[in-house]
Amino acid sequence: MSEIMNLSTVLAYFLVFLIGLYHCFNEARHAWITRNNTGLTIFERRAYILKAGLALTLALLAIGGLLQAIAGA
Repeated sequence: MSEIMNLSTVLAYFLVFLIGLYHCFNEARHAWITRNNTGLTIFERRAYILKAGLALTLALLAIGGLLQAIAGA
């Protein structure tokens, strides 16, 4: 029973990781699209560019961390 619980716990953590990764990429995409809206000030455009860049960076660093965890580093 303990092995089943361990496996289900690992799968649950991995599922939460994948959901978070999806939302990071989705947030970056929405911010990148929104920056082209008319009526935004230059500061709002820069904020959306920064938001997209940070969300994309977070997602890429999460993938890098997952690869390090797989490698056992």
